Amino acid sequence: MNEIVLLILIFLAFSLTFYFITMSWKKRKKANTRIKEFVPAGPSVVEKKSEDKKELLRPLIIKLSNLFNGVKFSKDTEIKLQQAGSTLKVEEFFVVRLLVAAATPIALFLLTVPWYFCLLAIGIGYILPERYMVNKARKRNKQLSYQLVEALATMSNSLRAGFSFVQTMKLIGKEMPDPIGPEFERAVREIGMGIPMEEVFESLIARVPNKELEVVIQAILAQRKSGGNLAKLMDNMEETVRGRIRILEELNTLTAQGKLSSWVITALPIVLTLYLYFVSPDYFQPMIDYPIGWVLLGIGLISLMLGWFIIQKIVRIEV
Repeated sequence: MNEIVLLILIFLAFSLTFYFITMSWKKRKKANTRIKEFVPAGPSVVEKKSEDKKELLRPLIIKLSNLFNGVKFSKDTEIKLQQAGSTLKVEEFFVVRLLVAAATPIALFLLTVPWYFCLLAIGIGYILPERYMVNKARKRNKQLSYQLVEALATMSNSLRAGFSFVQTMKLIGKEMPDPIGPEFERAVREIGMGIPMEEVFESLIARVPNKELEVVIQAILAQRKSGGNLAKLMDNMEETVRGRIRILEELNTLTAQGKLSSWVITALPIVLTLYLYFVSPDYFQPMIDYPIGWVLLGIGLISLMLGWFIIQKIVRIEV
C-alpha cells in the first residue's frame, strides 16, 4: 500500500513539475517573441560566443568532410538541410552526425553509465542531428506562415505604388528576416539569371514546403496566365493566409491537452525506470540480468513508441 501511495505521489510531483516548467517556458517564449517584434535585437555576447565556437569547429568539420567527397549521399538529406536553412554541405552534416555519435557514448561512459546504454547511445547520437534539422525546418516553415501575411501586405502596397512584381520580391528579400527574406532574395537572383519564373517558384517550394506559400504561388502563376489585378490578388491571398493561420491556432489550442498528455504518458515510464535503477538497483537488477527482463523491457519500449505515434497521429490535424 505504501508503494502505491509513493508511486502516486511521484506521478503527481512529476506532472505538476512538468506542467509548471512547460507553462513558464511558453510564457517566456511568448514574451521574447513579442519583444523581438517591436525591439530590434542586436548581437549579444552569447551569440558571439556561439559563433566563435562554430568557427573553431568548422575547420575540423571541413577537413574531415574532405574524406567523403566522392561518396554519394541521399538527396533527401540535402533537401532537409535546405529546408532547415543550414549552410552545411551533405558531407559536412554526415561528419557532424559521426562526431555526435562518437561523443555521446564517450560522455556517458565518463559518467559511469553501463556499457549497454553507451552502445545504445551511439545510434541515438547519430539520429539526434537529423532530428534537430527536421525540427528546425518545421519551426522555420511555421515562422514563414506568419511572415507571409506581412509580406503579402507589403507587396500589395508596393504594387499599387508602381513597383513591378520582381521589384516587390526584391524589397521583401532586403527588408524581411529569415526565412522569407533570404528565400525571396535567392528567387530574385535566379530570375535575374534568366531562369523561368515557374522553375524558380518550384525550387522555392522545394526549399520551403509551406502550404500557405504554395497557395500564393499557384495563384500568382494563374494570374500571370489569365491576367488581372495583381494587387487585389495579394489582398485576397493575405486574407486567405490569415484565415488559415487563425484556424491552425484554434486547432493547436484544442489539441494542446492531447499533446501534453502524450509527453506525460511517454515520460512517466522512463522516469520511473530511471528512478528504480538508481534508487533501488537490487529491485530493478533482474530486469537486466535475465533474458525475460530484456523481453519485457523491449515490449514496454515498443508499446511506448506505438502509443506515442498513435497519440501524435490523433492530435495532428491537417488543414
